Order: sequence, then structure tokens, then C-alpha cells
Amino acid sequence: MTKYRIYELSARAVMSYVLADGKQYTFHLSRTATEKCKIKAVSHEQDSNALFFQIMCELCGNDYQEHSDGQIVSGLSDIIFYMDFEHIFDRSGTKKMQLIRQQKAEAMFCPEGVSLDFGLGEHRYLAFERSNSMSRQARLSFIRSDYYDAVRRRIMLDMEIGQCQLSKLYAYNGLLLSSGTRVEGIGIDRPHRVIVIDNPITTEHNVPVITVEDDGSQSNLRRYHRVEKRMDIDTLSFDGEGIISKEYAATLDRAYCGQHTHTSFQIRLPYIKGMLHQVDFKDFLKSAGTDTITDIYGVAHRVQDVDIILTKSQFKGFGWLRDCGMTWEDYWAVFRKYHHALYVTNVSKEKPERFTEADSGSLRKTERLFQPQMVHGRRILRGKFPKTRLPVHACRH
Repeated sequence: MTKYRIYELSARAVMSYVLADGKQYTFHLSRTATEKCKIKAVSHEQDSNALFFQIMCELCGNDYQEHSDGQIVSGLSDIIFYMDFEHIFDRSGTKKMQLIRQQKAEAMFCPEGVSLDFGLGEHRYLAFERSNSMSRQARLSFIRSDYYDAVRRRIMLDMEIGQCQLSKLYAYNGLLLSSGTRVEGIGIDRPHRVIVIDNPITTEHNVPVITVEDDGSQSNLRRYHRVEKRMDIDTLSFDGEGIISKEYAATLDRAYCGQHTHTSFQIRLPYIKGMLHQVDFKDFLKSAGTDTITDIYGVAHRVQDVDIILTKSQFKGFGWLRDCGMTWEDYWAVFRKYHHALYVTNVSKEKPERFTEADSGSLRKTERLFQPQMVHGRRILRGKFPKTRLPVHACRH
């Protein structure tokens, strides 16, 4: 995978060079000062992603191609960088020094941005995008001001988005920062090859629910009380999941790794994310006498022409595309215009593993699932353990 030279700077170090005019803060760092703000403990290398590729296309033209010769691409080293804001915006920080530090940091997000010199002269940099992992690590990218508008048009597919939930816009634009392998030459943009359908919704009736409700007042201070009730719960099926035909999965996998050994692919496309699982749906639908599939736009497609079926939950830009008066065909036209491609960010294991790596979210779910409860005066676990009996002491925290 191609790697890029992307410098990472400490926001605290940059703040030490701030110029203050009353309560106005500005940042103009010389080459020496910029060098001192680079974090020493990191490699200043980042794996390839769709955003870096788009910036390189803006820099070198749409004929740009990545090379896997092991060389670090340095073309972006003075165009985009990462700023580390660790501990600056901690909610527990209430001391005067911490509040001043936050004000200085906020000044970096102003239209004036920060002026730095990475060795090719001083340039102005503006706050840009961040991925979910960067958000968790309190990091944010900054891009050179003379590239800001052009790159933003590329990653937003020429859409002009008005009022929206900014957190979602940042999150969905940030999908292009996911490290992955760019896969070209597989005709992903061929008409009818990729379609989007709605997610089925299933309803569970009369489900016991414990929640809180407010007292109905309109004052600034509201009181809430615990409520136990039964209600119908709607569940979104296949959230973030789609399917890929057996034939096209083989084509994708060979382009990805040279052979067909994987059956599930975690993918990224502009405003599209999620998993694709290999399913021989063409043979299944043929045996069921189904010749066409109708997509979310009401367009019917011949089953034999379709290779990827995405669900609406995977297509994060569906509403914005519609609001901008753009069709699914327009999406692919801009996709080709800006030389976008499919990125594979993860794949299924070639052999099943004995243990599964769990993240913090799944661990919390497991903890809730096996939370001890009192039933008839005895502590039990809310789990099914066939042919297994657990002593009471096994349920203690």
C-alpha cells in the first residue's frame, strides 16, 4: 500500500508561537518554528486513502497513479497536515489556563486559519476533515487554503449542501480518510452494476421498555422520571450491509489481492460505506422467477445486469444527492469526472479464527447481556448456557 508523508503537529506547541492582539489570536510560524512543532514520537507517514488521492489528482491531474514501489510520496507534505489537540478540549478542563488554551485552539478554526512554513515558503492552512478514528484521538486535518475549495468540490461530488447536521457532514466526508486499497479497472461505474434498495424494517410488538420522560415543562430545568412500559419497536434490517454477486466478488478480490479467497469486503465509495457479502443472488432470484430488481429511485434493473446491491443505510449521501437535484446516474458521472474509485478497507478472514477480536462497543453489549439479575431471591445471568450451571459466586462482580 502506498504511503504519504503527512506531518503531525502538536496544537500546544503551535500555541506557544501565538500572536495576541487583545483577545484576537493569530498564528504565523517560521520554518524553524514549524519544525519544532512536529511531534517527534510519530513517523509522519500515513497509508493511502481516497482523500490523499484526490488531492494528488488536483496537484498532478487526473492521470495520477499510485505506485507500490515502497517509496514515501512526499507531494502532500506541504499541502495537508494533521494537528493533535489531545487534552485541549477535555470537558473536565475548567482552569483559567485551560480555558485560554481552548480559546487559542478555536482561533485556529477561523477563516484566517494558521500560517506555517514546511520548507517551501509560508502558506495559510484551514481546518479540514477528520475520520472517526481521528476524532477519537482529537486530531484534525488542515489543508492549504489554495487547495481548499477545489478539493472540497471533488470529495463532495460538486454538491452544494446547504443547512445540514455538521457532525454528519464531517463524518461522511471523513470516510475518504479511511486507509484502504484503491481498486481500479473493474468497471464499478458500469450502468446497472451497482444499485441501492431500501432497508427492510421489522417491528417487534409489545416489547418491555425502561426509559425516562420529562415532566412536560418548558423551563430551562426539566425533571425526568423513570417509566416502564410496553411499546412497538422498529428495527432496521441489514444496517450497513449489502451483497455482491459471486462472479463480481471474484473479479474484485483478484484485483484486490490477486486471487479469490475472500467472501466479504468492507468498502468505501464517496458517501458510501459498509460491508458487501458474497451471495449468489442471481441464481437464487432466477430460481424464484424474478427477472428485475427495483431500486430506491423506482428504476427497474435486470437481475443479470446487477452485481452489487447496496442498502440505503450504506448510502450516506442519498438525501443530499436528492436535495441537490442529482440522480444516481449523476453520482456516477461525477465519480468518473474526479477519478474516484472503490476502496477496500478490510476483508473477511481466509480461515475462520478461534477467537474474535472485540471492540469496546461489543464488550459493553456483552456486559449488559450477562448482567446479573435477581429472580426469586437468587442471582442469575441473562444468558442461555446449554448444559451448563454456574454457581452464584460466578455471577459476582
